[in-house]
Amino acid sequence: MEQKEIEERMVRAYRLLLESEEGRHSAAISRGELYLLWYIHHKADAVLPGELKEAMRVSTARIAHLLNTLETRGYIRRSIAPADHRRVDIRLTDTGNRYIEQVCDRMHRRLAAIADALGEEDTERFVRLAERIASLSAALSAAETEAQDERTILGKTGPPESEGKAFVFIPAAMR
Repeated sequence: MEQKEIEERMVRAYRLLLESEEGRHSAAISRGELYLLWYIHHKADAVLPGELKEAMRVSTARIAHLLNTLETRGYIRRSIAPADHRRVDIRLTDTGNRYIEQVCDRMHRRLAAIADALGEEDTERFVRLAERIASLSAALSAAETEAQDERTILGKTGPPESEGKAFVFIPAAMR
């Protein structure tokens, strides 16, 4: 199979996976809102807007919009930190906790059913590949950010000299 065909199949498979899950939540909540609820739920203490911005890699305006929406729906509450009145703490409400726990329970049941259907060997293979893909993707993102930072420092603008060719750096340990 040619590289282009493999890439197209990977993109189609990824889209199908996202679409199968997206349809389950899209009427009630966006993917960004869902991720924010999940992130806050898995933190032991209050979360700061800046932490959410970093975790999601989005703008401050996008975080403000998501927080406003979730607050209006009663899923989160913002409060001024007692120790530092300049700081805004974000916590889930009881409604927000119940909602994200239900979503997580549904997801775990769905993944268990998929794992049962795949069998142990294919499930282990899938997990190993998914972890490797996530690791490679993170390394590529870091390399691209580093390359862009270097171009910015050097005052270069526009596309890299490779003109449309993807810059790909994969550490030897990850190959």
